[in-house]
Amino acid sequence: MRGTWRIARIMGIDIMIDPSWLIIASLTVYSLGFFDFPRQLNPRALRPTADAISIVLGIVGTLLLFGSVLAHELAHSVMALRRGIGVNRITLFIFGGVAQINSEPDTPATEFLIAIMGPLLSLALAAIFGAMWIWLTLLEPMRLIDFPYRPFILIASLLARINLALALFNLAPGFPLDGGRVLRALLWNWWRDLRRATLWACRGGQIIALILGGVGAFLILREGNLGGIWYGLIAFFLWNAARDSYQQMLFREAVKNIPISKIMTRDFSQVSADASLQHFVDGYLLPNREQTFVVEQDGAAVGIIAHADLQRAPRGQWGAYRVKDVMTPLANAPKIAVDQTATAALAQFARAETEEIAVVQGAQIVGFIGRGEFWRFIRLARR
Repeated sequence: MRGTWRIARIMGIDIMIDPSWLIIASLTVYSLGFFDFPRQLNPRALRPTADAISIVLGIVGTLLLFGSVLAHELAHSVMALRRGIGVNRITLFIFGGVAQINSEPDTPATEFLIAIMGPLLSLALAAIFGAMWIWLTLLEPMRLIDFPYRPFILIASLLARINLALALFNLAPGFPLDGGRVLRALLWNWWRDLRRATLWACRGGQIIALILGGVGAFLILREGNLGGIWYGLIAFFLWNAARDSYQQMLFREAVKNIPISKIMTRDFSQVSADASLQHFVDGYLLPNREQTFVVEQDGAAVGIIAHADLQRAPRGQWGAYRVKDVMTPLANAPKIAVDQTATAALAQFARAETEEIAVVQGAQIVGFIGRGEFWRFIRLARR
């Protein structure tokens, strides 16, 4: 995903960080390390100040806080994988985290199970850290051993409260929150109408957004509390996410019966795997308007090559490199079967950073779908 950084890979799922995450992470470290923890570590001080311990606790608390968010999203992802749905990535951003699954659940049961797992794990973590908090709080006055109880009490308390809040907020019955997905699954199972269920779940999300916006306005206008701005930002994000989710569902419904064969282009050029990169650039890339070319060897397609692949070879050595040295092997190339529909192409473009997808029939490439051409066709088809 453009503009994000991969920090890990768990169970084949890329863990990504959006730049906006750095903002909320920095603010959280600052708030915990310079205000909350100094007050709790020195409750009798009139003006407690930050020290090395409180700052380190602020950093540790922030990392564990977002570790809890990541665990929440991994719970969704594990259930999705168990139900046969691939998960491409989990992205941490300013409002939390989101798991990008490769396709929407095809049954109410799958939707329900994937949605409920995140809040259930957060509740379990809240119970575990809550028990640690109580246990350490009871042990502290006894001083049975020489142990720095206070920092651990503060971290356990923070994680218990954060995970409980994460679970309860996400269980709110409004799409695209987990509770909204649970609501949609129940309505879908009851009405047997995904579109109607999505509409009402998204309306629930917008009602929650209005409530949050009202709370934010009250805090700012009546209490003079600038923390209301945060409520307003969450409300704005949730309102738009609910609206866009319903529009995306309508869009998927509109394209699900459009065959790939009506969108793809069958005109493409082939280049020999043994040709030099310089020959490819001079003889194919520059004279043609095509972006992607099929690489053939002994009459069979073995890969594809595009302009971006040239970055794998130094500019001054293109004459020494072969096309096969920098191509994307067919097995690794983004591709789609010719008998699939536009819905599958939509999912491919959503999860792959590519401008073109190869259309295959068996082991043969029979055409391409360009990102720009795909969206132009869909816009025309919906008119």
